Amino acid sequence: MTKRSHPELDGQNPQTLYSFELKRPGQTLRERITWGAVGLSVGLGLAASYVLLNPAEQSWSWPPQRTAAAALDNPFRQGVEQAMAAAELTQTAEFSEEWAEVVMLWQQAITQMEAVPKADPNAAQAQAKVVEYGRNLKYAQSNVTTRATRIPTDKTYWTLGSDRDLVMAIQGTPSHSMQYHSTCQQTLRYGNSIVELSNGYVKQYDNSDGTLKVLAEGPAMVSAQATPGTWTLGSMEADVVRLQGTPTRQEQYTSNRFTTLYYGKSSVLLENGQVIGYLNADNNLNLSLQLPPLPPDQTAPEVWSIGSSRTEVLRAEGRPPVAISRNDTNCEEVFQFDDSEVTFRQGVVAGYSNPSNHLSVR
Repeated sequence: MTKRSHPELDGQNPQTLYSFELKRPGQTLRERITWGAVGLSVGLGLAASYVLLNPAEQSWSWPPQRTAAAALDNPFRQGVEQAMAAAELTQTAEFSEEWAEVVMLWQQAITQMEAVPKADPNAAQAQAKVVEYGRNLKYAQSNVTTRATRIPTDKTYWTLGSDRDLVMAIQGTPSHSMQYHSTCQQTLRYGNSIVELSNGYVKQYDNSDGTLKVLAEGPAMVSAQATPGTWTLGSMEADVVRLQGTPTRQEQYTSNRFTTLYYGKSSVLLENGQVIGYLNADNNLNLSLQLPPLPPDQTAPEVWSIGSSRTEVLRAEGRPPVAISRNDTNCEEVFQFDDSEVTFRQGVVAGYSNPSNHLSVR
């Protein structure tokens, strides 16, 4: 297999991509021992003070409070370590999933450099690193969408706009969750990191722990995937036009946020250039809602009920809806199956209409 490496590492561009100070193993070990001893002593002192001065359990809020140990970390040092890891993986990255890991490492490195205080001796160098790492991040992002995937049915990261099912499938069960029905908001907490959802889709996040498998920029990744030659929810407008051809009609709303592409009586609704709904009235849309395979210890549900997730409904029904409409203002999303409808609020089933008894509802 031909090795694909970074063009700037191959000397095609004389501009330096990665600049790190290489140290002898003994020197690095001594530094780690010194830093570890200082961090341990200071950390124990702060921990004791916290117990004495704050006996009551503290509540959490947005944005999340960083722990005392996290506050003691050297952001410049952490940023360099993340950048070194990204540079190493860049030289061997082959598939889209590997480039996604590179992107996340560069994102974390930039975040750490931006967190270096102005009074820090490394502040000026940190700002220069932000620019340098930003160039590296842009290159890595371009490879996420252009490189082949190792396992097309698997996803290893989520993005802004991802649905809650995908976030929880990748991140696991959150340590804490809060739901605000009046505002259609929900927050998922993973340690000190937080994911904020609106109507069941990611609106923003705070990756304080650096553990969130999120890409800051890129096409929206949702649970449903497109098979070859098709598009799906989250697909870009360019992909729809490439597969469907030129629309017979197009409507652009005054806000420029929403666009509808018409193909005969069928239509595709886009928000900020990405598919959020459709109506396949003429059965001429090249769409698919393929779900990732279940873990070996799980079986697909045969029925769903009130409170089931979008993914559970799609698995039980075993077919894509004829239409999907989403209205975040009313906190609703509706799946239409023939003459039946399933209504979701905040990503879970809130109601349904089943006049022909065709739905697999319990």
